[in-house]
Amino acid sequence: MDQTASEAERLSALRELSILRTEYEPHLDAVCRTACHLFAVPMALLLFVDEAAIWFKAQCGVMGDEIAREGAFCDLTIQGQAGRALVFRDLLSDARTIESPLVTGEPHARFYAGVPLSLKSGLNIGTFCIMDTVPRPDFTDARIRQLEDLALIVEAHLRLHQAHVRSEGESAAREKAELATRQSEHRFRLLAETTTDVIILSDLDTRRLYVSPSAEAVLGFPPMELIGTTPLDFVHPDDAEAYERVLNDLTSARINHASTCQRYRHKDGTWLTMEVAQSLARDPVSGLPTGYVTSLRDVTHRKATEDALRLSEERLALALESGGDGLWDWNVTTGKVQLSSHWLSLLGYRSGELAPHISSWQDLVHPDDALRSQKLLFEHFNGLNASYECEYRVRAKDGNYIWTLARGKVVKTTEDRHPARMVGTLIDITHRKESEQRIAFMAHHDALTGLPNRTLFWECLNQEIARAARQRGTFAVFACDLDRFKSVNDSLGHPAGDALLRIVAKRLTSTIREGDTVARLGGDEFAFILRELDASHDVMQMASRIIEAVSQPINLDSHLVTIGASIGIAIGGDDDSDADRIFKHADIALYRAKAGGRNTHRFYEDGMDADVSARNRLENDMRLAIKRGEFHLLYQPIVSLSGGNVIGCEALTRWQHPHRGAISPAEFIPVAEETGLIVSLGAWVLREACLAAASWPDHISVSVNVSGVQFQQSGLEDTIMMALSDSGLAPHRLEIEITESVLMQDFEAVSKTLRRLRNLGVSVALDDFGTGYSSLSYLHKFKFDRLKIDSSFIRQIEKPDAMAIVRAIVGLGRHLETGITAEGVETERQLEYVRNEGCTDVQGFIFGEAISSSALIDFATDKRRLLVA
Repeated sequence: MDQTASEAERLSALRELSILRTEYEPHLDAVCRTACHLFAVPMALLLFVDEAAIWFKAQCGVMGDEIAREGAFCDLTIQGQAGRALVFRDLLSDARTIESPLVTGEPHARFYAGVPLSLKSGLNIGTFCIMDTVPRPDFTDARIRQLEDLALIVEAHLRLHQAHVRSEGESAAREKAELATRQSEHRFRLLAETTTDVIILSDLDTRRLYVSPSAEAVLGFPPMELIGTTPLDFVHPDDAEAYERVLNDLTSARINHASTCQRYRHKDGTWLTMEVAQSLARDPVSGLPTGYVTSLRDVTHRKATEDALRLSEERLALALESGGDGLWDWNVTTGKVQLSSHWLSLLGYRSGELAPHISSWQDLVHPDDALRSQKLLFEHFNGLNASYECEYRVRAKDGNYIWTLARGKVVKTTEDRHPARMVGTLIDITHRKESEQRIAFMAHHDALTGLPNRTLFWECLNQEIARAARQRGTFAVFACDLDRFKSVNDSLGHPAGDALLRIVAKRLTSTIREGDTVARLGGDEFAFILRELDASHDVMQMASRIIEAVSQPINLDSHLVTIGASIGIAIGGDDDSDADRIFKHADIALYRAKAGGRNTHRFYEDGMDADVSARNRLENDMRLAIKRGEFHLLYQPIVSLSGGNVIGCEALTRWQHPHRGAISPAEFIPVAEETGLIVSLGAWVLREACLAAASWPDHISVSVNVSGVQFQQSGLEDTIMMALSDSGLAPHRLEIEITESVLMQDFEAVSKTLRRLRNLGVSVALDDFGTGYSSLSYLHKFKFDRLKIDSSFIRQIEKPDAMAIVRAIVGLGRHLETGITAEGVETERQLEYVRNEGCTDVQGFIFGEAISSSALIDFATDKRRLLVA
């Protein structure tokens, strides 16, 4: 707040205190005398600072009522902090006071100490001070605190005075308000008893406290019969609920005024329409609601007149429902038609451009709608319909069509009762039709891609089954899933996944023929209906075209991704009438396509149902097996060719089924990956392998295969860290084995995960090296700790081609300073070859079958120097 505003507010607070020029108060003079005695000074004063003067309220040792403000010490004091004393121990030693009239003239002051007095924060209205005619260098801090304490006593008195002033003001205001209330009540009764409206005063419980005399003339009830009743006792039941809400809002002060119209019961039992105006009544002092006033006016006759007028207007609205509608008048005998100018302009015509004849209008009606319009018109002419009503399209001057709702009625007939004149309206319903079409489209199409959705797909499939039955034809149903879509969606986010689906939808639409159907059933699941097939060759070509189109690289915001498509195919014909069965066959074939390596297609064949059932049983058994602990680990030693000692082991998962016995990993691992069970199974393998390795000699590590599905989950790193932490195994003794397929699903994301694991100390090996299509491209992007030559090359190592591949891999490993492990070594001859070619390590049945953790320790001890050169 600026200084001017602050001074104005200070003076306002002083005026509100109403203490200037009031009589002296003995107890305040007593405080001044006490101050003189306590501090041994001749003068003590209680002062209030006005605009130009300083007023004495109490004093000791000083005579007078006021002094000029200019040059007074108190003018300096009130500028300080309330309750904090301003002290001049020698007034001649301070430039602010040396020329003050109180120093140079009477009372020739040499010492001053004053405390600001405040009733509001920051607003000092006066001071309590002491003065002496001699300097007081001995005025200590303790004496200052005593002076400030005395000032607090003075402030307390001033606050009591302030409270007294306010109380007197409130009392006067209350008396004034009560007088005004009595006068208002008198005027109210005078008005209420002379008006023809019914005036009612009610409390907040809606009980009537006063009813004007006109109630008997209007409602038939003497006023005294209505005292104590509530309005809902007399309101028509159909109006009561809405009126009760208004009363609740009024009596709870949510609204101050209300205007309603409802029916009230007359004493003779009839119902009167009353116009009701209500206002909330409040206490003039507290402002709190005390009740409300109601004015009732009988508008029964006026309401009847308004209803009759409204009925007339509604009849007119039948012809003109809005200012934008068209009115037409047709002379059926001559064919002449008059059309409102607005409708002509809506069609783009100027006056006179369209011939005023029914034939001109009929030429504008869309050919597909003309017959329906004529049929409905003749039905009205023949008395089958009371009026004519038809929706059809009308061609505008620019060639576009406008949807129209035409309504009309014959208003004049000839003597032989044939139509002679017909009038009606035209309403532009183009926006409504477009909205209906959009809603219909949304109900049958996928919002993201615009393709037919599941609902429309099944409709089309049932229609195609019926068509094939009529024409004894054949058709094909494709069930299609996108390969590696989930990886893109998880790594780049849902917006990127949505963009990918839109691109794929356009590619799929471009591959099919006119009349065929492609639909999105949900997620990355699509389906096709191919009509009128000539041969299965056509189906295979179409499937290949779809796979090729989907497999083309896609740029998603500078991220180049590649996905694939797996397709299951079922052929339908005139003997197929079950849509569910046909699509189930396509779905089963899709499962076989995925199991066959993905990015391919498969036809449904008899017996696939049984395979799927067996696979489902295996999945259910596997879920139980994980819970029951039916899985266990065996370990295949990895032996160093340079020292002949065991340097590590590969953990192999085995399943002993309680009824089927041992189940091959080749059988259950693919099912585990497809269903996602590999995530929980893989976490268990990591933990068990680390726990086992922790009991082995420190130089022996453990290798664990990690599936691509595990890399797609965000928690793989946490799973590995938890396995190491729980087991206490050093990170460098754990090796993660991955195949090239893991890298292919999303190299950037997988390589980032692998780098973080290597930073922890975990080793990474590329398994089955040499069997993929682009392994070499991955080697220069990521440095592996070990390359494992696939056993297929080792089995044929005596053949020149296989030998050349092994030699090349070993050379590459030496260049990259990477360990080379030969997998699947089974014979002494193979062992000799891989040793001569420079492999660093070997594993295989030459050392026997995979063994348990406890047996591995004995094996490592017994075979320690087995392969020394």
